[in-house]
Amino acid sequence: MTELRYDVVRSRRRTVSVIVSEGRVTVRAPLLMPADKIEKFIAAHEDWIAKKLAAQSAASSKFAAVTEGRALLLDGTEMPLVCGAAKNTESCGAFYMKNIKAVHPYFIKTRAFLLVESVGALSRRFGLYPEDVAVRDFKARWGSCDAQGNIKLNWRLLMLPPALREYVIVHELCHLKHLDHSAAFWAEVERCIPGYKARRKALKEYSFLTLLYR
Repeated sequence: MTELRYDVVRSRRRTVSVIVSEGRVTVRAPLLMPADKIEKFIAAHEDWIAKKLAAQSAASSKFAAVTEGRALLLDGTEMPLVCGAAKNTESCGAFYMKNIKAVHPYFIKTRAFLLVESVGALSRRFGLYPEDVAVRDFKARWGSCDAQGNIKLNWRLLMLPPALREYVIVHELCHLKHLDHSAAFWAEVERCIPGYKARRKALKEYSFLTLLYR
């Protein structure tokens, strides 16, 4: 796969892995692994890498207006975004922001409470009650649940289609019973959301959002 461009990051590790993100391919390899072995590893995963790159390219095209700052996602629907406004507001189905960095505080101020309310409703529905719920600005994940039963959610969940937002919240609620990704954990997720795998797969299409609005 000589035409493929990729970066190699070496560290004190024993195994080699490949990561495809934002159209870039990064290989993480042991410090002393020979270059030819890395090339063979890449060649062996050529089809998988090609599929990942194609999927990310398609997603990038689909959400071009969002990634270029011309639109915002709200509940999975694109809304016009106009930057350079005197104040942060929304009117007639469009968002008017002072700049792109204002999106984060505006969503926290106007909509963060909706995530907390959603957790409450789903907790009562499935009988899974966290100790506390907080909305945070995660860099590479949608949410978390710790051993103390505290759930933290990425504010960008507000941008997702409701069904995907529900999946993420239920996923974290299920960690209250199983703080891992064991078979028992996924069985609990399936109990709450039959056919959850379709939502889990669809969620990957929106992973680019975690890199925006910083």
